[in-house]
Amino acid sequence: MYDTVVLKLLKEDIGDKYDWRSVFNKIDQTSEYKQVEGGSGHINGLRVSVTEKHVRVTGSLSKYFRGTNLDSLTLSQVEKAIKQLGKELGVPMIEADVERVDMAENFEMSRPPEFYISKMQSLGECYPNKWKGTTYFPSNGVLLRFYDKSKEVRKKRKNQKNTPGAFSTSVEQNLLRYEICFGKKAIRRMFGHQLKAKDLYDKDIFWRLVSEWLYSYDEIGIISDKLFDVSFEQIKTLSDFEEWCICIAHSVVGLPSFVKGRFSVRERSLGESNGNKKDGQDRQYHKRIQDKIRGAMKHFSGTMGKTELMQELTDKIEAYLTDKFENSPDAYNVREDSASVK
Repeated sequence: MYDTVVLKLLKEDIGDKYDWRSVFNKIDQTSEYKQVEGGSGHINGLRVSVTEKHVRVTGSLSKYFRGTNLDSLTLSQVEKAIKQLGKELGVPMIEADVERVDMAENFEMSRPPEFYISKMQSLGECYPNKWKGTTYFPSNGVLLRFYDKSKEVRKKRKNQKNTPGAFSTSVEQNLLRYEICFGKKAIRRMFGHQLKAKDLYDKDIFWRLVSEWLYSYDEIGIISDKLFDVSFEQIKTLSDFEEWCICIAHSVVGLPSFVKGRFSVRERSLGESNGNKKDGQDRQYHKRIQDKIRGAMKHFSGTMGKTELMQELTDKIEAYLTDKFENSPDAYNVREDSASVK
């Protein structure tokens, strides 16, 4: 699940023994800085920036440790990768601040990835941006990315013709990748503090990030093929018609997040004599609207279900996470807790 990270290790976390030139000499150097003492380069696919005040590393942990990000690292492998990086650079990278961390996974689909991605219409108040084959959803300090990973697989197979691949031929054509990028602000908002590199292989931290990865996907507004497959009997009352219209709007903008966003930036007059009362009323109105949306979605859930294509992707994501949660080396189970008690 972990892919790209940005790790920044400050001099004060290293100690007085820190010598930036010693670190700089351990990497494949590309340039020296002119304004400050330091320089940049690479080490096994990771970009490294070194100054007298810090060491900054950017890149894919999976590619660094295994040469590819087509398969996810286990938490044990993440720990080994970070410690190996620290050993190669000669600094305690486990103490580095996490400035960015990406969670990602690939899914083998029955149709080309664009068929699925094109049905994703919104995330809250945000609409997708497309750039060089990738669809981006910026939202509340995080960035979602969807794209066709098949090109990289085909390129890898071409360069390693005699090496058995991890994926079938069909995956070469239909590999969809979903990534989410957490920046410093999003990390601090989620955990209340900045993370260290050693936190990345903590199981609680990991599953919290995975939960956000899944939640963000679930919040995406989808175009349904069944939007207008309703009979007059289903919408003949004013209440039913209103709920149907709510469902249509939700499929376009993701109403719960949209309304919450409007509520959070509402005009507030807390300094006025009746300001607190008005704020309380606004909160009640907001709750009623959200309840109305939930009721409408429940009412028309059968009619307004996801398209078969999007249901396929959702089923694959849920099946993958269920298996990872229950059966993988990173599974969240009680056996470890029982062992620790003994």
